[in-house]
Amino acid sequence: MKNKQALTRYRLIDNRMTMKQKPAPSLEEIVDYVSEKLGSPVSVSCIQKDIYALRYDESLGFNAPMEWDKSKRGYVYTDPDYSINKIPVSEEDLQGLEMAIGLLEQFKNIPAIKIFEDSIAKLATTVRQNRQNNSQNSILILDRPKRYIGIEFMNDIVEAIQQKKMLRISYQPFSKTEPKKHTVHPYFIKEYNGRMYLIGKDIHPTKESKFLTFSFDRMSDVIKMNQVFQEENVDKENYFKSAIGITLSDSKPEKIILSLDPTQANYLKSQPIHHSQKIIREYKDEFRIELELVVNYELTSLLLSMGEKVKVIKPTTLAEKIQETASIVFNKYSTK
Repeated sequence: MKNKQALTRYRLIDNRMTMKQKPAPSLEEIVDYVSEKLGSPVSVSCIQKDIYALRYDESLGFNAPMEWDKSKRGYVYTDPDYSINKIPVSEEDLQGLEMAIGLLEQFKNIPAIKIFEDSIAKLATTVRQNRQNNSQNSILILDRPKRYIGIEFMNDIVEAIQQKKMLRISYQPFSKTEPKKHTVHPYFIKEYNGRMYLIGKDIHPTKESKFLTFSFDRMSDVIKMNQVFQEENVDKENYFKSAIGITLSDSKPEKIILSLDPTQANYLKSQPIHHSQKIIREYKDEFRIELELVVNYELTSLLLSMGEKVKVIKPTTLAEKIQETASIVFNKYSTK
């Protein structure tokens, strides 16, 4: 991913190249133009690298038809209608933009994003027009909720995290009939499977305080307190590294070995269960993988959803849990 300053220079170079009323620019003239527009000097070598990137950098995708014209003693586009602003947006780009816009629209009432509300609306309109222009038959169905439940608490939670202020949360798990008040040190927010979650330290008056995961859709009230807390050193990026989903316990990651039907091999090669996945056996009658994971609800649910296509080899405790659940399901259908 190129930095923002480089992309600005590319646009300025393109602007100078597409000025029909001016002669083909020399390298020095491009340097002067970009420096003037940026308000700071740009070196010749920097512009030379930019020109090379515009022409040959596949990650940019510009493939600018930019060449030195001896007769004009300057750079020209061999295609007179070319401009980096006229490059059609790919289907992949449109999908990425639609997903990004969808998320931004969810948070449009947050002050930090609300100031860009008009820009988001304009971008959404442009993306829709590009999709219509790309193909009348192009259809993209995104698996995302129309609205995250509890999103109205986002602003207070974000501010509390930024300001390191404690929260008072009224929270009702699915297993309880009444909400309970929690005093929480908020650390970060995670999105998973169509829900938003707050990860924070639950400060209990009598018991040991511990980190918990609070689902936004189970919050009935959130109050940002004036009291500041001392943040602990938490590796937020890797907090869920050894887990599928958002359920964590005090247990440590375990070596999990799964024996799968060979028909699952290609699926799991293209989309691994987890980044720790390793293939340890691949025969005509078996596809075996190894994972390093915390055994939690999401992992168990995933394995059960695979039905007869998977068998847990290790650990035995997980295998027994799957077997027990399968037996309960069998009995439900076998009992008249």
